[in-house]
Amino acid sequence: MINYSINMRMFALNVLYAVLVQKHKAKASLEYICQQHDFPSRDAALLREMVYGVLRHYFTLEADVSRFIKQKPEDKSRVALLLGAYQLRHMRIPNHAAVSETVAAIKPYAPQDAGFINAVLRKVSSSEPPTKYKPHQRVELPKWMYSSWRDALGADAVQTMMDVCQQTPNTCIAVLGERSAWIEKAEAQGFSVQEGALSPYAILLAPNTNITTLPEYDSGGFIVMDQAPQVATLAVSLAHKTGRILDLCAAPGGKTALLAHRFPKASITAVELNPKRIPRLQENMARLTLANVEVIQADASSLPYADNSIDAIMLDAPCSASGTLRRHPDAKFLHDKTSVEEAVKLQTLLLKEALRVLKIGGTLVYAVCSIHKEENEAVVNPFKGVQSTQRLLPSDTHDGFFFAQIIK
Repeated sequence: MINYSINMRMFALNVLYAVLVQKHKAKASLEYICQQHDFPSRDAALLREMVYGVLRHYFTLEADVSRFIKQKPEDKSRVALLLGAYQLRHMRIPNHAAVSETVAAIKPYAPQDAGFINAVLRKVSSSEPPTKYKPHQRVELPKWMYSSWRDALGADAVQTMMDVCQQTPNTCIAVLGERSAWIEKAEAQGFSVQEGALSPYAILLAPNTNITTLPEYDSGGFIVMDQAPQVATLAVSLAHKTGRILDLCAAPGGKTALLAHRFPKASITAVELNPKRIPRLQENMARLTLANVEVIQADASSLPYADNSIDAIMLDAPCSASGTLRRHPDAKFLHDKTSVEEAVKLQTLLLKEALRVLKIGGTLVYAVCSIHKEENEAVVNPFKGVQSTQRLLPSDTHDGFFFAQIIK
């Protein structure tokens, strides 16, 4: 009989190794493992909690265990120490179980380190957490990211938003029908519902809500979408409510759906380069039964459209995702200064190409789920026609986001 409690730690160890060492996304790694194994829901939740918990609290956990280590261990063993420490400091798991089962999880990969990990975790379990942390450790950020945000936003603002990012985020959807009527249906089914204050479409629900159980899922009454990108999408304007709108880098399709709902007489084209993301985009559009949407695979840096031919454009450019740390804490490990610089080059290229095909007088919204100024004002300010910019810092009701409205 399989001992799932130990196996969950083995799977958590593998996912964390994939993120921290191999630089894979946590969500994709978790989805892959869960597809390969039919976990009971309780164990799947435990796996998710351990993975995201370690990623959220990585830097204080690292400071905690490093007090008892003379030499840096191999990567897999280092990850096991963080996994064990997270259970000891943040989960209601008996200390002996957290230690013994983490040790059992490392044995197939580094049996020579089992005794060492056991000794370190026992020292952690019998001690109080450190009382002093370096500033970047206290807010759970890489040193370079903390320094950048402290200089741009101030230390207090960084502390406030990172306190939020240590909490499991709510589930947010955009209701495409009458919001009050949808709320009545949801509350009648026992869901706790809160209206989003930033968007007239937004509904906030409990963390990790199973969206397939919500009212009107099958009939396409809503789409999963954070409040911040909803606000950015509302900045798209279209004269006479007709014409062609491009949603560039469109997957998974939230902004496409909202544009199609807002402008039912317009023709919406969702442009996506990655062929692996297109099926999900198409599935979402089919579920929502949006008749005025077409999906095409194309490179947004070389669009198949003539100059001055498109009425409005939504450009949600690839970025470092630094604004989504409450939802995707792995983002702080997947990007560094160099990758941000590379992202800026691409963002500038995409914006230049989008403006090429935009009609004179047309509106373009440039958006990124990053709050790095390098990916925000520094990208749009060199271009003419910037009407407004807005940066939303992460809060308990929305992710961090930046968008700019540009009129050509």
